[in-house]
Amino acid sequence: MNNGQTLSSKKDSWFSKKELIAYLLVIGGSILFAIGDVMFANPYKLAPGGTYGLSNVLNTVFPWKISYYAACMDIPLLLIGTWILGPRFGVKTIVSTFVILGAVWGIENTWGYAPLIHNGILPADFDMASVPEYMRNMLVQLQLGDKGIITFVPDYFLNTLVAGLIYGVAIGMIFKSGATSGGSDIISMIINKYTRIPLGTLVIIVDTTITLSTLVAFGEIRLPIYSIMLIVIEGKIINWMMDWGVKNKKAAVAETHA
Repeated sequence: MNNGQTLSSKKDSWFSKKELIAYLLVIGGSILFAIGDVMFANPYKLAPGGTYGLSNVLNTVFPWKISYYAACMDIPLLLIGTWILGPRFGVKTIVSTFVILGAVWGIENTWGYAPLIHNGILPADFDMASVPEYMRNMLVQLQLGDKGIITFVPDYFLNTLVAGLIYGVAIGMIFKSGATSGGSDIISMIINKYTRIPLGTLVIIVDTTITLSTLVAFGEIRLPIYSIMLIVIEGKIINWMMDWGVKNKKAAVAETHA
């Protein structure tokens, strides 16, 4: 095959239907991930692993935009990962990283950090002192920038369930595109290169450490518990999405040879 034919085949592969679908998946999954983080995880002070989980904790303790914290971690990790591991992430992972950053920034500046799921937002002039002390831990207070502080009645279980579904579908779409979400996964890959610890074990260790940071930061045992529940639901959905594609392909092959 001559050089002209090689360049032509490469060009065709970039504009193929398969590649188009892959990029639609990575962009759609990245936007969905941003929605899950800003509208569901952050308002409830949940940290389901990854750089965005840590960004949620930092955003609550030291108010600064989630996207700014994430950018300070994700961009250097991409550069360090490429330097140490080589270009293993590909264009789609870079696209995913920056689409998530952009989507999170956009939601922060339009929607803010208010929860989408709750059992009621209390009036702005609400006096916390009027609530019996034993009930105060049932309420959640958020600083919404210039909008001041809001207080809402949380629904932890329903929010965690929906957040897990959203995260799972989002990450599943990104994985189906052939990309990864980058972030803390790169840390696990680097440690894996220099140790004999399996990559899956390292991912669990890194994400669990980030999840447990909610206990240190906020002193509430329920927050890491709900975060772990979110991670479990997310993992189940990701596995289902990945297996679904494989099963459909096997079924199609079986029908072809029947």
